[in-house]
This record gives sequence, structure tokens and C-alpha cells, in this order.
Amino acid sequence: MAETDSDDEKKKGFAYPLPFDPLRLVAGVLTRWPLIVLGTIVFGVLGAFTGKLLTHPRYTLSMSLIKVRVPQNVQTSDVGQPFRPAELNDATLLATLLASAPRDAAFKRADNGVSMEAAASMTEASQLKNTDIFYITYHSPVGPDDAVRVCGIWAEEISEYTKRLQQAEALSLLGILDKEVAALEKKIEAANRELLDFAKSEDFIGGEAQITGLMSKLGQSELAYEEAKARQDSLRAQLEELKLKIRNHSPLNLLLRAAKDQLSELRGIYTDANPLVQSKLENIAYLESQIANLDQDAEVNLEAYTGTPLGNQLYLDIMNVKSRLAEASSQVESFQVQRETTAKRLSQLPSLMTRYNSMLASRDSYMGELSLLSKRLKEAEIFASGSPGYWQVFQPADARNIKKSSMVKKPAILGIAGSVMGAGLAILWNLFHSQRSLRRSVLECCQAARAPLAANLHRSDELTEENYFRLWMATLSPMITRHSGQILLWTAGLSAEEEREFWTHLAASSARDTKISLTIVDLSPDDLWLKREMPPYLRWQNEIGQHGSFCLLRASKLPERSKRSELKSLVAWYAVLRGEEASIRATRLNHHLTEVYFSQCKGTIVLSDPPEGKIRGWADRLSIIVTQTLS
Repeated sequence: MAETDSDDEKKKGFAYPLPFDPLRLVAGVLTRWPLIVLGTIVFGVLGAFTGKLLTHPRYTLSMSLIKVRVPQNVQTSDVGQPFRPAELNDATLLATLLASAPRDAAFKRADNGVSMEAAASMTEASQLKNTDIFYITYHSPVGPDDAVRVCGIWAEEISEYTKRLQQAEALSLLGILDKEVAALEKKIEAANRELLDFAKSEDFIGGEAQITGLMSKLGQSELAYEEAKARQDSLRAQLEELKLKIRNHSPLNLLLRAAKDQLSELRGIYTDANPLVQSKLENIAYLESQIANLDQDAEVNLEAYTGTPLGNQLYLDIMNVKSRLAEASSQVESFQVQRETTAKRLSQLPSLMTRYNSMLASRDSYMGELSLLSKRLKEAEIFASGSPGYWQVFQPADARNIKKSSMVKKPAILGIAGSVMGAGLAILWNLFHSQRSLRRSVLECCQAARAPLAANLHRSDELTEENYFRLWMATLSPMITRHSGQILLWTAGLSAEEEREFWTHLAASSARDTKISLTIVDLSPDDLWLKREMPPYLRWQNEIGQHGSFCLLRASKLPERSKRSELKSLVAWYAVLRGEEASIRATRLNHHLTEVYFSQCKGTIVLSDPPEGKIRGWADRLSIIVTQTLS
């Protein structure tokens, strides 16, 4: 390769992502095409026969059900939301159609010999799009009559099943409501006892009647008090007047007036110095002093004023008035106490009413809750005793709609599946044997060396010499001419026999062209030619020295450290591969080492045997075309 090659050319490699050649594997598979055909036919026949054995006549019948809305008019009160079973969406309702409970019950009732396990595969359910119509389908293995009978029984069991769902929901709520109602009844009973105890302890029955009664009682007490007070005052005045009268009609006043009359008569006869007049004057003075003493007393001594008819009468009147006054005073005191007691009771009523109303409101609240829960309980009892369910038959089962299953479909499907499986097994078998083949393609050789294809040498008697001569003339001779001593051939992928054959034919091609011997400098000396005769037109040496113009470097393994300095002047090197598995493996295993010491490989020389058969030959030629395209 010229020194003026661009960097892109120096870095040029062989880019192929797979470590194997799919064309070779495909050719190996197609080469054994009779096996694929045989596998396809045999397994196809087995599949069809199996399908025939598994095929039984099925009688398919569908009947339609319509979704029943939960009744909206079952409501026993105008307060709150009434109890109704849950409204199920379409997906949930579709699941109820395929529930195992109604299906098992239906087949148990039908007693047609179909097991519960097999019933699941014989039943289907679907919904008519954008409608409330649903279909249940039964594939009967027994006969048309069985299809009609089972569909009818199944629809009945589905309806009963959804009724039980609603009843279970209602019964669950009933249990909760029963507990709540019992608890509220206990609370109401306790509230009533509390109200009764409060009424007894506080003498309060509540309501406006008691307040009105107390107000009326207070008014009557006030009126009675005022009347008694007025009567008391009147009697007191009357008593004072009687006392004044009795004082004016006492016996002393009568004696005093009589004495004064006698004094006047005596003075008409005698002078004041007369002893009779003096005695009368002393008598009058004594009577006046006695009367003065009576007037000075706070209490009137009524007995002192008796003794005359008028005094006696006044005395009796005074005693009567005193008795009535005492009665009136007692009434005044009684009405005063009654008035104060009633007023005090009225002042206590606001707090008592507040407490009473609070307890009454609490009880009324409990009673309202009890009334509402009782209504809900009644609604739940309605659904618990007679739930409508979610389904109603829209169109009953009709024997005219029965469809008999195809007797060809399953054998055909299993036959096709068996054919595909047989072909696949045959292909896998062919792939296994193709992979075990030691022969590898040109594409795999270049991928192992990671270098483009330089030459492909077919190992055949009629083409061997011509192929080697073409390799020499087209590839090696121009490179040697430009870069003498700087071209290396890496032969680690060849066995000793194959490498001797390679050098013998290459030296013959060189001698045919140049008429001189081909010099090979061995950088990794071994016993390649030990005890074997070397061709006369091939010179083999271990050091780079004086040699002809045509010289190549040879390495079958990494050179010794002392010779690695010679690799600095290396311009290009080729990997020589045998188209066999061992050669490719050896090249791939050593490639990471060669990259450390050598520059990138410039090309791959492939020694391959021609394939056997037309299919392999076509695949081999196509593989070479792909390799050359990628190169």
C-alpha cells in the first residue's frame, strides 16, 4: 500500500456486527429441505388428526337480557336519601353474567353431564354496544334441546343471583340499622327518665301553661294581699274609732259629768268655801286625774270602760273588730309569703326552662333520628324481602337461533399449527447440524480478522495455482514492490500442513512471475520446515538481512521482544485464514494481542473449500458478494 494513502484508508476495517454468517446457516437449512417438507407434512397430518379427535359438534345459542334499573319510588319519607341497592356499571353487570355461582347452579339443575370445570369454556357473555342489552351464549355439546333448556335455566339463575346480591346488601344494612335503632331507643328512654327526674326534683313540667299558671297565681296572690291589707287597714281604723268612742263613754266620764252637775247645784246654794262644795271639787279633781291616767295608757283597758250599756256594747264591738283584724293580719302575712314564694319560683323558671328545653331538644333529636332510621329500615326491609335484581329476559331462548359448530375449523387450525411446528422443528434440527459443520464462510473469516477481503483461494486442483497467482499479481507483488520488507502475513489461523501448502503455492506463483526465489523472514521461528524439504524457489530466514527485492514477513505467533522493534517499519499486514471453525477461532482469540503490537490489518486472505450442493454454492457466492460489498 502506498505511503501516500489517506488516514481514512489506513483506518479502514471490516464492519460486520454478527460473529456468524446467516447465509451459511440458511443454506444449511435449505440444503436439507426434504426434512422440512417431511416435518411439515407429518406434523400437519398429526395436528389435523388431533383436531379431528378433539372436534365435537357444538350447538351455540344466545339469548338476550336487559338491564333492570333500581326502582326510584321506594321511599317512605321525604327527608334524606332513600335506601336503594347500588347501581352497577356495565362492566360489573357483565361480570355477574359470567359469575361461577349462577353458572354452576344452572348446570347442576340441568344435569346434562357437563362438568362444572368444562362449563366455563362453554359459556360467554357480551354487551350490545351503546345499549342496555346483554347476551349470554352457551355452546352445548349435547344437542339443540339442551342448549335451549340450559340457556333458560342459566338466565333464571343469573336473575336470582343478582336478587341475592341486592338482598345481601339490604340485609347487611338491616343489621346496622337494627343496632342504630336499638341504640337510639335506649337514648330516648334515658332522655325520658332524665326529663321525669328533672320534673320531679324541680317540680317543673315545662311549657307555657306552667308559666301562665304561676303568673296567674302571682297575680291572685298580689290581689288577695292587697285586699287583705286594705281590710286590715280598715279594721285598724275601725278599731281606733271604737276605742275613741269607748273612751268617751267610760263610767268615769259619766261620774265626772254627774259630779259637775252636782257642783253647779251646790254653787247655786253655797260658796266655794262650803265643805260640800270643797268635797265635790276634790271628787271632780280625782275623777279628772283618773280619766287623765286612762288617756295616757297606750293600750286601752277595755274592762275599765265597761259597766254601762253603751260601754258594754262598744266593748263587744271592739272585741269583734280585733278578731277580724287578727284574721286579716294573718291573711296579709300568708299572702305575702305566697307572693314572695311565687315570685322566687318565677325567677327560677328561665334557668329551669333552658335546662328542660335542652333535654327536650336532645330527646327530640333522638326521636327524629329514630324516625328517619326507621324509614330507612323499612325501605331496606322492602328490598331484603323482595329485591327486583338487575336482569330481565329481553328475548327468550329460541331453537331457531341455534348455530351448529364447524367440523373443519379445529382440524384445519391444528393442522396448520402442526405444519408450522413441524417445519420449525426441522429448521431447528437443520440449524443444529449446520452449526456443527466445521466449514465457515468468507464473511465469517473477514469478521474474525476484522479486515476486508484481499483474496479468496478455493482449494481445488484445477483452480489452486491460478488463484495463488492472482493473489500474487493483484495483491502481494505490488505491495512488496512499494514496501519491501514491510509486509507481514499473519498465519496463526492455519495448521502447519496448510501453511506449508500456502507458502509452497505462493512461492511457485512468485517464481512464475519474477523467476527468482521468494524470501520469507520468519519473526516467530518454529519447526514449520523441520525435517521437511523446502521448495527450491523459497528462501526462509530468521533475520532481516541481505535479500532480494521480493521479501515478506511471516508470523504465526507474537514475535519475541527482541524482534518487535522490526515491527515499527511495518506498513501493512494480512491475516491468512482457513475457512474452518478452528482457524477462525484461533484468529479471533489472538486478535486482541495482535492489535497491541501491529497496526490495523489491511486485508484477509481466505483459503476455503468449495461448498457442496447448489444451494450452498449460491449461498457461498452471495456471501462473497456481501463480503466484497462490505470490504
